[in-house]
This record gives sequence, structure tokens and C-alpha cells, in this order.
Amino acid sequence: MQQAVESDTALEAAYRGTHYEVQPPDGELLTLRVEVASPALQLIHERCGVTCSAFLTAWNPHSVPQSAALNAAANQELQQRLAAQGLECWPGRGRDPHGKWPPEESLFVPGLELAAACLHGRHFGQNAIVHAAQDGVPRLVWLEPSR
Repeated sequence: MQQAVESDTALEAAYRGTHYEVQPPDGELLTLRVEVASPALQLIHERCGVTCSAFLTAWNPHSVPQSAALNAAANQELQQRLAAQGLECWPGRGRDPHGKWPPEESLFVPGLELAAACLHGRHFGQNAIVHAAQDGVPRLVWLEPSR
């Protein structure tokens, strides 16, 4: 049991330590951190006329590494699903600042409500997603029922 607790703790630490990078179409690269207020993110919300945003990926379901081809195909499917809902997506990536694991291609979605973001995350087997409300504070939202 102790091993599972340590594993969960390490996984949560990895998510919380990740740099969530977003490339706005007309701006500089933005780096988001869990539980760190981002005035730049608030400004993006205002400019886009939205009250929230989500950072999603379809890479490495349940934190199990997949081939580059499988990850790329899954992320493309995620982007197509979001586009079919009329949502704009900006490129992003989740990057370990210590380089312990390779960056994961991701999508930043202005205006994606929390419930919808969670549905997409669950569909692609993700452990968690990052969501920000109007306050511009990215929050880690666990999708696993045990959390």
C-alpha cells in the first residue's frame, strides 16, 4: 500500500511541477503553472471574451508512454473533436522543467468549461486536466475516481 501512496504522490508532484506552455496565435509563449495566478491568462480570457480555459492532451493515457505515432494520432483526434464543437485550440505542451520526461504536445482551449474539459480528458484516458476559471489560476483537476 505504501508503494501506491508514494506513486500517487510522485505523480501528483510531476503534474504540479509541469510547465504548461501555450502559444497564443498573436503573442509570446505563455507558461502556466498549477495554482500560480497568471495575469497574462486573465488577459487572454478577457481578449477572447471567455470566463475559463483548459489545457488538455491526449498523449500517454494513464501516464503510460505511447509511441510518437499513437500520441500524434490521439492528439489530432482531440483537436478534431474540439474543432467540431466550434472551439478554438492553440498549440501547447506540457514540459518537465528538469527534463526527466519528454514534452507532451497539448492543446489550450479558451472558453472550454470544466465539465466538458473533464469529458475530453476521460475520453482520452488522462489522469488529470488543467483548468482555469476567470481568476486566471490554473488548477489541476483529477479525473480518476479514486482522487
